[in-house]
Order: sequence, then structure tokens, then C-alpha cells
Amino acid sequence: MFALLRDADDEQGDEGGVELYGVQLPGGTAATITVKGRPHGCWSSSERLADRLGLHLVWLDPEIRR
Repeated sequence: MFALLRDADDEQGDEGGVELYGVQLPGGTAATITVKGRPHGCWSSSERLADRLGLHLVWLDPEIRR
């Protein structure tokens, strides 16, 4: 499982935080949900998703991923 975080934007009054939660699926694909639990999408990889959306990828339990 992972979280995708956005940076704070002081000019807009945004403190940053979690944008999406996700899970890495077999084969390396990923599925995401919003912080309110709504489906968001399926992706070719969690890393590609983070890069595409300009968010920071944080593994919630790095030991499980290995």
C-alpha cells in the first residue's frame, strides 16, 4: 500500500497532504482511491502514476513491498 502526497502551497493556503491512497497489484500495476474512499483509477505502475501527477510516492509499509 502507498500514499501519494502533494506539496504544500503557501500562496494558496494549502498545507499539502495525502491526495490518493493506492495498492500495488500483481505484475506491478496499481489501483488508487481518493482520501474519501472513491475509486480513482488503475495505472501501469505506482512510480509512473506519481511522476505523471507530480505527487510524492510514500510506501506505507516498505517491508511488504520487498
